[in-house]
Amino acid sequence: MPAGTGPAAPDERFCETFDGYTLPVRVLPAGRGCRMLALHGARSNLERLDPWLRPLQARGVASLAGSLSGHGSDSPLALDATSLARNLQEALRFAARLSPGPEVVMGHSLGGALALKVAEAHAATVHTLVLGGPALYPEAAFAAPHFGPPFTAAISVPFGFRDSASLAFLRRFQGRVLLVTGEYDGLPAQAHGGQAGRSAGTVTVTVPDGASHTVYSPIPAEVLADIRAAAGARCSTIVLEGCDHRMSAHLARRPAVADRLAEQVQRIIAAAGTGPAVHGRIGASGAWRA
Repeated sequence: MPAGTGPAAPDERFCETFDGYTLPVRVLPAGRGCRMLALHGARSNLERLDPWLRPLQARGVASLAGSLSGHGSDSPLALDATSLARNLQEALRFAARLSPGPEVVMGHSLGGALALKVAEAHAATVHTLVLGGPALYPEAAFAAPHFGPPFTAAISVPFGFRDSASLAFLRRFQGRVLLVTGEYDGLPAQAHGGQAGRSAGTVTVTVPDGASHTVYSPIPAEVLADIRAAAGARCSTIVLEGCDHRMSAHLARRPAVADRLAEQVQRIIAAAGTGPAVHGRIGASGAWRA
């Protein structure tokens, strides 16, 4: 825990009620009131965000996170009984708890796609977007009636993500965007036998020491490039060396990396949408290289 911070206050937990089901919500208090919404990815829940959120809490950044339906063991709905559109409505309900609106929205993977939509809905209050290995979905994915074949078909069209209205929002957004990626996520699919505009998927790469490793790279390289281009000079970037898309697991195994990332995120949040962009890499030991 950084110097100058005391013991964390107890977590605040409650349930948000929807039509026929409830979802767990947790606030990690820290100093001033909570102004940040955090959204997890697929096959996950709010607890999987701990390697991101606990170090931020230690640095005085409070957060609210809720579990989205269909993804984690705490979901009352099966994956095929819910949809991306329903997840967005859940995320918007969580955001409404931060009246008059969140100032910071963070999302990982699927949660990144939702974070963009939530930030657009709360553009009057959001000054910072933190996107970790974010997905970017075509509008057709939000129209799919449920997860499963209709959703998969919608997101499998090469370059289909360029239909996302979130890119136009990013071009208008006046706040700051922090894009955090794993070194081995967003790999060019064509370099691994795939098709441009789609993800590389699970592939084998050769790391600097000459060893071969299997990595998971579900985010198309062009998604990350398009997000950077849309955000322009307002986009900061951090690369986690030796990491693929499984960022929470990487951070959980490397507390020094998680703390260094929290340090950089806290600085960007504290700037409240102002200041120059930051670009750097965090090594496996937690060392920062600009």
